[in-house]
Order: sequence, then C-alpha cells, then structure tokens
Amino acid sequence: MEKDKLLRVSWHRSSSYGVDPVHVEDNVLSDKQLKERKERLSSLFTACTQVLSDLYFQLRRSLFMVLVSDVDGYIVFSKGDPPFVTRAKKVWLQSGANWSEKVKGTNAIGTALYENKPIHIIGREHFSHSNHFLTCYAAPLYDARGKLLGVLDVSGDVHLHHPRTFGMVMAAAEACQTRLLLHNPGRELTLHIRKSAMIANSYEGAFIAVNEEGLVTRINQCAARIFEESEEKCIGQPLSSWLIKEHVNKILSGKQHDIFKVKMKQNETLWTVEAIKDNRKRTYRSVLTLPTNSQLSKQVSFTDKKSIWHCPKAYKTLQLARNIAPTNASVYIRGETGTGKELIAREIHFASRRTGPLVTVNCGAIPESLIESELFGYEKGAFTGANKQGQRGKFRDADKGTLFLDEIGEMSFSSQVVLLRVLEEKRITPIGSHRSIPIDVRIIAATNRNLVKDINNNQFRADLYYRLCEIELTLLPLREREDLLDLSHHFLKEIASEVNVDQFILSDTVQKQMKAYHWPGNIRELRHTLRQAAYQAYFQQNTTVIRSEHMRFLTGTTQQTTTFHDEEATIEQAILQANGNISKAAESIGIGRTTLYRKLNIYPRLKKIRKEFNQK
Repeated sequence: MEKDKLLRVSWHRSSSYGVDPVHVEDNVLSDKQLKERKERLSSLFTACTQVLSDLYFQLRRSLFMVLVSDVDGYIVFSKGDPPFVTRAKKVWLQSGANWSEKVKGTNAIGTALYENKPIHIIGREHFSHSNHFLTCYAAPLYDARGKLLGVLDVSGDVHLHHPRTFGMVMAAAEACQTRLLLHNPGRELTLHIRKSAMIANSYEGAFIAVNEEGLVTRINQCAARIFEESEEKCIGQPLSSWLIKEHVNKILSGKQHDIFKVKMKQNETLWTVEAIKDNRKRTYRSVLTLPTNSQLSKQVSFTDKKSIWHCPKAYKTLQLARNIAPTNASVYIRGETGTGKELIAREIHFASRRTGPLVTVNCGAIPESLIESELFGYEKGAFTGANKQGQRGKFRDADKGTLFLDEIGEMSFSSQVVLLRVLEEKRITPIGSHRSIPIDVRIIAATNRNLVKDINNNQFRADLYYRLCEIELTLLPLREREDLLDLSHHFLKEIASEVNVDQFILSDTVQKQMKAYHWPGNIRELRHTLRQAAYQAYFQQNTTVIRSEHMRFLTGTTQQTTTFHDEEATIEQAILQANGNISKAAESIGIGRTTLYRKLNIYPRLKKIRKEFNQK
C-alpha cells in the first residue's frame, strides 16, 4: 500500500473513531496503571536496555526522543532531552499517554500498531493539528515467536526529518527482537547467520533457535526474510526445511566447538556453524557464518582480533581475563559506559571450563519490586500477576554457567542483602517456595560507579563487595587507550562490508579531531559516530572519504568527561543551575527524576543543598 493511500485510509479511520483534529481528548494512565503495563514488558526492557540506550545515545542532545508503547498504544518508556521534551509534554508525548489512532488519530505509533508495519508520519500528515510540529518514525516490536509486543518510536522536530532516522528505528526494532531471542535461551540450538566468518559480539543479523529435534522454536525477522517465510510460519518447522538434512544431523549431534560447513537447499552458498554445549551435553548455541579465505581456528577466542587490541594496557587486561577464566573466582569489572564490560564478561565465560550458559542481568533495568523474582524465580501463583507456570529465575538459568550482573551498583540495599546470602550459601529459594535449591554459578559483576565511595556512603554493602571482587578488572576509557585509529579502521572495515564498498578513509583533519576528542561514550560512541559519518559520506555525497563535515561529536573536544569519580559534582552543578528543581536537574543530565532522587540519598551533601533551596 502506497503511503498516500495508507494516510487516506488512516485519516478516514480517525474520523470514524470520532477523533477531533482540533481538540484531542487525551487518555493518560495513573502511575499505578503505568507501572503495571511496564512490568508486563519487563522481559523486553531487561533484554533490550542496551539497544534503547544505544539508540538514545545517537540522538542525545538533539531535538528527538525515544519512546516505546505497548500493544494498546500506551507509552511505557520515553527518554529525551530538553528543550524538545518540554514541548512534547504539551501534547502528552510522554510515558502514560495513549497514542493509538482511536485517541490521537493518525500518528506513527498508532498507525504502526494498526498496520503492523514500520511507518513514518511527518508534520501535517498527523491527524491532530497540535502534532504538526512532529516528525515520527515507528516500527513494531515483536518477540522471538513473532508476537506483537508494541512499538518503538523516535519522534522529533519536523524540521529535522531525515530518512536515515527511519532506518535507525527499524534496525533497532529488529535488534530488540534478537536480544529477546538470545536473552533467556532454553535447551536449544541458536544459529546466527553472518556475512563474516569472525565470531563477533554482535546482536545484528539473522538468528534462529531450534530444539533437540531440530524444530524452530524462535526466529527473528532477518532470518525469516532469508527463508522467505513469515516468523509465524517458521515456528515449528524443521531446520531441514532450509538446510540439507545430513548437515542438520551433524550440527545437532556435534561436539563442543566443532565447526561445520553447511549448504542451504535453495542455493549453493556455503555457511559455517560453530556449536557450544549446554549442561546436558547437547548442542546449545551455534553461530552460522559465511566462510572467508582465512579458516577460523577452533582454539582462537572470539575477542582475539589483534586489530582492536593494539593498546598494550588494554591487551594486558584481556590477558588477565583469559588467565583467570578457568578459575571459579568471582570477577568485578569496573569501567565507564561503553568500554566493553560485557565483551570481557563473555570472554571470561567462553574461556572458562563451565558447561552452562552465560546469562546477563541488567540490575539497573529491573524494578526493585521484581529483582528477587527475576534472579531467584517464583512458584506458580506466588503473587498477583505472576506467570501461571512460575519462573525459574536467572540463577537457575545460569546453573553450571555464568551469571553476569551488569550495573550492580544500581541494585537496592535490600536486594544486596538477599544476593549476599545466596552467594554465601550457594542455594536459592524461589518466591512462594519452602524448598531451597543448590546452584553452581560463577558470578561476574560490572558497574561504572565507584563502589568504594558508595560503601563509605553506606549505599553498598562492603561484605557483598568483597564477595564479588575476588578479582578486579579495570577497563581503560577510550581516551586513555593507544589504539584509537586501529579501532576506527576495524569498525570502518565492518561498515564498508555492510554497504559493499572496498574501504572508508579518514581524512587527516578528522584523525586529528578524533585524537583531540575525549569520547565520553567510549568505544560504543566511537562505533556509532563512525557509522553515522560513513553513512553521511557515502549516501549523501557518494564518497568513501570521511571529512570533518561528516563527523558529529556529542560535545566540544575541550570539555572534560564525566566519570563515576565526579558524579557528585555533576549532579551538584545541575541542581544549582536548576535552582533546586529536581525535574529540570534530572533532564539536564539525562536521567529520570526517580533516579536522581535515589542519587540524592547516596550523596547526603546534595540532599542538604536541595533542602536549602526548598527553605528559600
């Protein structure tokens, strides 16, 4: 359906719903209702926090915001920066508001939900007059079985409309589905289809999960497109529908780290599969990749790409991680956002002797009321709203494997007490159960906070810190590494392969600018900055030489970066500039108001400053 026709039909629907284009009757949830709807999507937010953060990071401090709605059109997540968010709130473009067509008329969120397809609505294409200042890009969010969960949306000022933003949203929506597929694997084999033979720490591309019989249990959109079927039709089908049966049998019965070359039925393309075992000695996860001229050694680690370890200090940390991997010691990884904490955690897990899976938990993304049920599980009927079948919990999912507790510094004090007891006793008791269960889990914890400072402020338990920190790894920020250009060339090589060109070249001026910049977002920011610059150069100016006008740095090159060491000073400055207004202070530093209140409890001096403003 062409967009003009789609808009005409949507406008007709909006009129039939009785929506007044001049005076919209908004539908907004109460705080309790919003919390309930967000908790229904807790698995989505737990798995996809990084995707949403990366998307926001690309749009940070611009006139755009990132939103997620549920299947009924209620916004359950929103993140942006002033001044745009201030204007957006005037039309209720914020958490709790309903943006279905029945309430708002034609708009990206509501129309994407109705059409079940990605769409962008620009300016006067919105049915409501008050929304004509918006340009909005939305893509449906699906789980790993093709069920519609809601919509991912990026909305901004209409004058900044660009097709590239629409592509970013569609890519992020597919990445969310992939994260869901990989986040909580069962006893199944996962196949990752890639265009490169290197096994990378990536959530991009085509993923398929099958059970021991080779039947597809989960699949993402990218894989379904390769098989030329819808996700729903792929579920339950044997993998042999697409791969030669003889090759499928070898994959399902292979030994750990076995590598196979396989063919798809519809063509003669060769692929490579590497298998990883689960604790039943069954094939648990595989990576399906196109072969290159260089054969991947069975013994080479997936992070052993020398092109991105030219910094001696960084490589020394990697070597330490490998050396301690075979032990059962708990590992504490400290480093700024974007320095590669999850990559190192994966390196430790895959280099260890543990046979179970690596399970990742973002402690900062799970509400305090749900953290214990997420970690330890619950029995059926344990509480109102609980899954009828109960839930195993992350500790049991990671049994015989590794549990990666990311953002451990954001865990509440009460939850820390429970976690400490489990680590000491090596047993868990699911909520609603009177039976404790033994567990064999290796713990890796990570944070960008200064936990020693938090201990001194009575915000983190010292005994838990010592239990987690049997071995400490500190990751260098990008500005202190010596391999900035090596990393850049590595990422540009990947991007060149994606757009099918030989190479991208950084001009001398750009290289000087990059060396002078402080990279507050570290390696993650570098990757996104180069991707955007390469797209700008190639798609807009048809060149593979990246020049200054293509680069988009988040801040000036002379500004000093904010790390976990000076968080208190940053918050203090924000409160002073906002004259004690917590909402404005939170917006200025890009965090939620609730998060800022929690941080005020961490720093008593800041709480006193805010109290002084209230007394004036």
